[in-house]
Amino acid sequence: MTDYALALDDAMPGRELRARWSVTGRLRLETATHLGGEGTDRVDMQVLRDPRGGGPLLPGTTLAGALRSALADRLAGYGGGETEAVAALFGGARGDDDGVQSPTITFDALGELPRELGVEIRDGVTISPDSGTAEDHKKYDYEVLPAGTSFPVRVDLLVPEGADERRLLELLATSLDALSHGEMAFGAKRSRGLGRVRAAWAARRFDLGSREGWLEWVRSDHEDPVGGSVNRTAPLDALNAALPDELAPLSLLDDARQRVVLDLELTTACDILVRSPGTEPGAADVSHLSSGGKPVLPGTSLAGVIRAQATRIARLVRNGQPDADRWIDRLFGPRFEGRHPAAGHQPCASRLRVGEATVEGSRARRQIRIAVDRFTQGVIPTALFDEQTEVGGRVSIRLELRDPKDGELGLVLLVLKDLLDGRLPVGGTSGVGRGVLAGTAVVTFYGGLGAPPRTARLEPGCLPSGDAADAVAEAIRQFNDVPPTVGGDIGPTTGRSGGVS
Repeated sequence: MTDYALALDDAMPGRELRARWSVTGRLRLETATHLGGEGTDRVDMQVLRDPRGGGPLLPGTTLAGALRSALADRLAGYGGGETEAVAALFGGARGDDDGVQSPTITFDALGELPRELGVEIRDGVTISPDSGTAEDHKKYDYEVLPAGTSFPVRVDLLVPEGADERRLLELLATSLDALSHGEMAFGAKRSRGLGRVRAAWAARRFDLGSREGWLEWVRSDHEDPVGGSVNRTAPLDALNAALPDELAPLSLLDDARQRVVLDLELTTACDILVRSPGTEPGAADVSHLSSGGKPVLPGTSLAGVIRAQATRIARLVRNGQPDADRWIDRLFGPRFEGRHPAAGHQPCASRLRVGEATVEGSRARRQIRIAVDRFTQGVIPTALFDEQTEVGGRVSIRLELRDPKDGELGLVLLVLKDLLDGRLPVGGTSGVGRGVLAGTAVVTFYGGLGAPPRTARLEPGCLPSGDAADAVAEAIRQFNDVPPTVGGDIGPTTGRSGGVS
């Protein structure tokens, strides 16, 4: 027997397939996105590009990982780990020597930038929670894809003989559903509003149990086997439209996530300035940040303000107790200041997700300013500069607290009260009255596993209203009453905010 024959004899046997599903979608970025590549001399973090054409690239591994994580969260809740159903759709997890091969194939996608727009550059800084100012040597630059960038995505599902096709399709529909409502985000800084996406779908089934079905698959366009417009906003509708008569209509699986969603409607009292350096000849020295050609309020700026205020409130309310800073670390993620974490303290992402939003209805205003010598009170020579701010306008921002523990929501609500009352400015030059926001909020409690959502409305100067009004007061009470701890955790590890469970 030849070496070639031995290699074939040792290979994994092929799978007998009953059907093949092709699901295509048009993925559109609702906020700027950083899909990481290597740094260059120009920026610290570059976006990932296709090495052939230079266009933006969404790797299939990134998409598959995001879909897998979304399905695991939906089936077991945040932090609940993966169930067997996740492995049935996406294969064994890393390190699982007995894991099965994934029946899904996720393809790379080449993106298309919006017309007349290119890759944007943002700068980031680390803000000291004590002083509220930028820390020295903590500035960096990174590229982002602008809002409006689109990717033609594709996921194929191979249905082996003897498999439960209906179950696999419901798992796939549940996973893809996170892409359809702006819930899922890709890339870096997802917890700060970057990478939010929305998609439309189309699907097609190839019957591989018959000769005609195989010929239909072979003759289809290998790049676009569906061959139709992606016009269904829900993947469940796209799959049901292509479902054969012998299979009953599909339905989404139950959502086990415990979370609280806060939808803020804010207006600017005067003007706002989140600094972005001028890049065009004749542009102002400093302009308000824009993305996709529109002014935005970035989640990074709002999250920094929220974290700093939450730190002040926690240290005040928990005065004399040793756990104030641990509340902040557990909500927003710990900071290690470039050092290795101490024993018992592991890195973790922020569980308070802060969105990014477009500033609607504002107008740009350019203002010339001078720097004044603090000693002589005279103008400093050559210190003339101009700024372009956004005046007026409104923003709709979403915050999400995932898997809330006892008292955590209460701390967030105390910060939110200051924001809605106009006492928590956002952006630069707040000392001259900029960045003052005010408005209302709707708090929605999701208990998971079929529990109906409950809502409460918050308005400045008014008591909470709605069927979850009592839960708001209970959450604040819990923050005041949770006993101090000596260890790294706070309160019961399995506890839930009183308004969620």
